[in-house]
Amino acid sequence: MKLQKTLIVLLSLVLVYSCNKFKEVVPVDENSMENLNVPTNFNWSLDKNLVINVGTSGLTNGSTLVLYNLDGEIIEKQRVLSNQTKFEVQLQNIYDSLRLYSPETKMSKYFPTSVTNVVFEQETFKSAASATADYALNFEGSQDFIEIDNNGDGAIVVEYPFTFSVWFKTSGAGPENYDMSLVNIANPDVSNNFYGIFLDKTGKKWRPAMRSRNGRDRTRSKYMNLADDTWHQVTGVFEASNNRTLYVDGVAVKTDNAVVDFNTNAVILTIGRWGDSTPKSFFNGLMDNVCVWDKALSASEVMNYYTNLPTGNETNLKAYWDFNEGSGNEVINSANAGAYNGSNNGASYVLISDPIPDADGDGVNDDDDDFPNDATKAYNSIYPSGNKYYFHLYEDLWPSLGDYDFNDVVLKTKLHMYKNAQNNLVGGRMQTSVYWIGGGLPQGAGMEWYDSNGNASQLSYMPENTVTFTESNNVITDPIVNNAVQLFNGNITVSLGEAVDFEYTWDHTVAGNSLWVQVYIYNDRNHEVHMHGHPPTNAQDMLLFNTQHDNSLTTWNWTAGNTFANPANFYKTSTNLPWGLDIITEEFRVPIEKIEILDAYPQFRDWAESGGSLNRNWYDNPDESKTFLPDDL
Repeated sequence: MKLQKTLIVLLSLVLVYSCNKFKEVVPVDENSMENLNVPTNFNWSLDKNLVINVGTSGLTNGSTLVLYNLDGEIIEKQRVLSNQTKFEVQLQNIYDSLRLYSPETKMSKYFPTSVTNVVFEQETFKSAASATADYALNFEGSQDFIEIDNNGDGAIVVEYPFTFSVWFKTSGAGPENYDMSLVNIANPDVSNNFYGIFLDKTGKKWRPAMRSRNGRDRTRSKYMNLADDTWHQVTGVFEASNNRTLYVDGVAVKTDNAVVDFNTNAVILTIGRWGDSTPKSFFNGLMDNVCVWDKALSASEVMNYYTNLPTGNETNLKAYWDFNEGSGNEVINSANAGAYNGSNNGASYVLISDPIPDADGDGVNDDDDDFPNDATKAYNSIYPSGNKYYFHLYEDLWPSLGDYDFNDVVLKTKLHMYKNAQNNLVGGRMQTSVYWIGGGLPQGAGMEWYDSNGNASQLSYMPENTVTFTESNNVITDPIVNNAVQLFNGNITVSLGEAVDFEYTWDHTVAGNSLWVQVYIYNDRNHEVHMHGHPPTNAQDMLLFNTQHDNSLTTWNWTAGNTFANPANFYKTSTNLPWGLDIITEEFRVPIEKIEILDAYPQFRDWAESGGSLNRNWYDNPDESKTFLPDDL
């Protein structure tokens, strides 16, 4: 009996072992979206909304202030009224600094995006006397330049230290489409021996740079594009063979300590191109107030001569070409040092002090007015700025999990906002196209407008018809949802590549001057898919919430005047995963079907698991073998 029990136990153990041995073990896919460890407070956003209050001193009330990013793209314009103005803007998280620019004074102020109260204290850098007949030289690229006559007095610069500075305005290179030299001294008998400041072409940007080249070396600024059609001053301080500092608009942006000895055969000073034996990098645009000092200007002196033009009497000022002679082939050195006049080879004089007309009489001059013949509108702010677009990426199986390739619907959008000369929001324009369709369920897309508190942390529903729309092909005012439109209703899956372009009016007397727009798709009309944290419309079937994989709220109030926190608790899983993503970029490579986005974009995981602090531009670094551009198909 004892033996029989022992045999039974042994047989049981063998059976257990056998079952476990041959049981199929399904491996855990650690590289799946379902296994991301996402912070519970992460809202999956790649942008941020800022309210920037600006107080001004020294600017004319009624003049324009323009907010730029460091890519040289206009974010928004505002008019200075009662010595102040306010910008309410949406930005990509990658921007750490912004620039305010006054077309009136031609001066800029840089500040970090963490600052929400800015004081713009700038006096005009042109004296009243010079402003009455102020000229600049226009260089047209590939042929125009100025060469300085040493006039028997020897090279204008013979050793370290020395400083170059120049004011300029350009929208980009001319026919040469290359770097653009500003001012330099060079050896005309050999190549690659020069010392100067220039704009370094990097991709589609022209970055401020300085170069000491006795065979090598340069330093350049990062994250800055000065080909933005506004006035800038670049200053290069060549203090010693191992000490160079680059300044932009009075602010130090880069230093360089590589050792480059001074070559005393560098005797020719050239403006508008490199002056060595292989001249190139011709400048394209306006140039003014070129200075050469035979000393290293200090940081405070650089700022002083940014805010105040030299008088010409300053010690160590070897040359000051203000081009105010206005005509002729000789440019005159206005510094008391004398000599060093220049030979003008093709650049033309432009009077930049002429008054600028205001054709529609709204108080905004035509150069700053985006609608110079329409007094009801003055400024057009475009989001995203430059060549970028919003790309809205959706999974269409909500409330069930999808395959996380985020290619079921991809929409590409630009938002325009129109303001009048009183800085009131009066309407705008929306441009949207169907960039890609990878799913068969969606019927259409929708857009809903809200009143925002400026930084979009609080949104409000508005009375019916606060926003009205033009209706073009594939655009209809939503018959169910207030202040909303339907796009491609019933036919979005066969609308690949199609675009809609429509305008809207905004009643600022009801909703103020801050708006927020959400973009969503719908399968059946009452079955919507929104971005993480965006609220459903009143067409949504609320009974679908908290079913399958959804972990949203189950009730909501759409009453006009109802205010709610943004993001709200909608369209997310219990582990905080989304059904939609918004990104901002110039082009988006779509993940191949069934390739999860974190596999198609290797930096996505670190971005998501860090709560957005790492790899903020993950979307610019795809695995091209696992993604495609729709236009390439």
